[in-house]
Amino acid sequence: MAVPSLSIKDEVLSPICSSCGKLIHPREKAVAFLCPNCGEVLIWRDYHCRKQGIPYTCPKCGFEGP
Repeated sequence: MAVPSLSIKDEVLSPICSSCGKLIHPREKAVAFLCPNCGEVLIWRDYHCRKQGIPYTCPKCGFEGP
C-alpha cells in the first residue's frame, strides 16, 4: 500500500497570536492554552501581547481575557 507524500507546508503550520494575528516564531516565548471559559479553543499569545496585556477573544464563546 502506497503512503501519500506530504509536503513541509502540510506538516508544519505556524501558530497565530489570538490577540494581534501575527505569526508566532518557534523560538518566541509564546504560550498556548485552552479558553478558560469553554475549554474548547486553543488560544495562542505571543510574548509582546502577553507583556502588554493586550486582550484576546475566544472565537467560540466570546470570552475576553487579558
